[in-house]
Amino acid sequence: MNDNQDTSQTSHAQGANITNAATTDAGTPASATDAAAKTPASQSTAAPATPAAPSAVVAGLIVDELLRLGMVDAVVCPGSRSAPLARALVQAADAAKVRLHVRVDERSAAFLALGLASRTRKVTPVITTSGTAVANLVPAMVEATASGIPLLALTADRPAHYRGTGANQTIVQDRLFADASVVEFDLDGTAPVTKATAAQIRARIDRVVAAMASGAGHLNVRFVEPLVPDDDSVADIPEGRADGGPWTTIAPTTSNNVGAAAIATNSVTATSPATAATTATIDISRRTLVIAGSNAPHLPELEDLPTIAEPNAYAPAYPVHPLAAGTFAQIPPEQIVLVGRPTLHRGISKLLANPDIELTVVSDAENHGYGVEFPDVTANARAVVKHVQTVGEQDPQWTKICEAASELAVKSVRKTLAESIEAEEPLTGFHVAAALTDSLRTGDNVVLGASNPVRDASYTGLPFPGVSTYAGRGAAGIDGTVATAIGIALASDREYADEIRPPRTIALMGDLTFQHDSAALAIGPLEPRPENLTIVVANDAGGGIFETLEAGSPALRGSFERIFGTPQDVDFEGICQAYGVEHVRVDRLPDLLAQLHPDTDVDGIRVIEVATTRETRRQLHHKLAYNAEIGVLDKH
Repeated sequence: MNDNQDTSQTSHAQGANITNAATTDAGTPASATDAAAKTPASQSTAAPATPAAPSAVVAGLIVDELLRLGMVDAVVCPGSRSAPLARALVQAADAAKVRLHVRVDERSAAFLALGLASRTRKVTPVITTSGTAVANLVPAMVEATASGIPLLALTADRPAHYRGTGANQTIVQDRLFADASVVEFDLDGTAPVTKATAAQIRARIDRVVAAMASGAGHLNVRFVEPLVPDDDSVADIPEGRADGGPWTTIAPTTSNNVGAAAIATNSVTATSPATAATTATIDISRRTLVIAGSNAPHLPELEDLPTIAEPNAYAPAYPVHPLAAGTFAQIPPEQIVLVGRPTLHRGISKLLANPDIELTVVSDAENHGYGVEFPDVTANARAVVKHVQTVGEQDPQWTKICEAASELAVKSVRKTLAESIEAEEPLTGFHVAAALTDSLRTGDNVVLGASNPVRDASYTGLPFPGVSTYAGRGAAGIDGTVATAIGIALASDREYADEIRPPRTIALMGDLTFQHDSAALAIGPLEPRPENLTIVVANDAGGGIFETLEAGSPALRGSFERIFGTPQDVDFEGICQAYGVEHVRVDRLPDLLAQLHPDTDVDGIRVIEVATTRETRRQLHHKLAYNAEIGVLDKH
């Protein structure tokens, strides 16, 4: 939130357009002043709004067109330059056209919008004033673009001629998301609006939102004083299409990433038309393994094949445990079909890098600046296609190998957990993930933090059919996880508004992740609040993920604790009390299971803090991998 008083500037009725806002695609002047200069006075098409105060009209047009495009939620951060947009949105909310959420922290606000958009799949704007407020949106924009989520940074700016003058709170913000968005546009809202320029504004909004089918967008709007009217009136804006639809209906681009903007469920299916040029024929009589990475959509053609899936991919009909990758290093498949982005397991990365395994990548292969992009880090892909079709019958012997490898991996998890519990060892985040996955029921929503939680949940069973799972694996940051979970819970609550009790949303994260975004719990008394959100914090007092990486090796422990372990001693109960959130602390597995029982009532937001250790993490992971592989080698 930034303070915007502009006491040092005089008011201007008009401002200069920058290059990309100066003309429409047809070469028509986009500036209202240019258009007015070419229109005789007797043919003036000026809107009824006061010509000298275009800000409210432009804001009203933007909000109205976003509503026509399906917007159902908007997040507003307080500020003066963004006041026209904030007022237009609150007026829409008062008319029950949109649900409004107000947050004072722009970074958390952006992740809240990301969570809402990931659930609804509809364009969801986060509105900020100018200056550093805009820069705070970068982390969420990065994640939204990498994960294909339609998050819109709707940012207010000063007139272009303020730049270079020492004007308060004026930065070059229209290009802040050049590499963190799929579309950017700088809209001049400083000139009086005519019917012609109103149409141009609406059409531009339609273009921006259409482009956001594959990620985040940025609409930077230049407003000029007066930013608010003298009274609480509603701006009279030029009308849109009479049928209530957008000004320009743009057919969506079909995509095999159709599920990327949504929480992964077992029902997401790619449906874009297939052609011979974009389709690979997979002979499944060869030993075939499917890898379903982050946000992988469900492809019916691959449904009956053995599949290793990340938690936020679709739930396969023939799941193979990720720890089975160690077995496949010894008994490799002949071919792998990769859908989605593999982000979690090094054993799978090694399989994908094996030059003796033929790799086919199913991807839209879009261009985001480095040439055509698709998941193939090791440059081992034989072909990149949009669709697949299968021929032949699976080899029964390969099917048995996959079943045996997966079964041994599952037994390894159970055995490792059982031995730890019998030895009365301290809980780890791995135990917490197992308790959470054991408690899940059909209809639940799960939000997984980066680092250990998403990997632990992968080992302990996710994805499940009927359980919706979100994990920010686009850029895999820990930031914004609490706000994202709140957004997903709010969107889920609305879907089940007629139910006595909405489905559970359960978020699992580490202590550093919770600490990083704990301010997202600051929800004002006038704002919508989640009805059934549980946040489980595995508190091992630091960065547990590094215990399992190279930096955690015994030879490097001398400097480990300070720069990797980063020990913390934060009073999470005190934080929750400060924000009026229920807090429970447990240190025993039975108590955690009781708290996570599906029949446990949650009134709003509840935080379960679980006391865990990271000291045994490295040993535990070695044991898991050993138990999962050695049995297969003995049998074969």
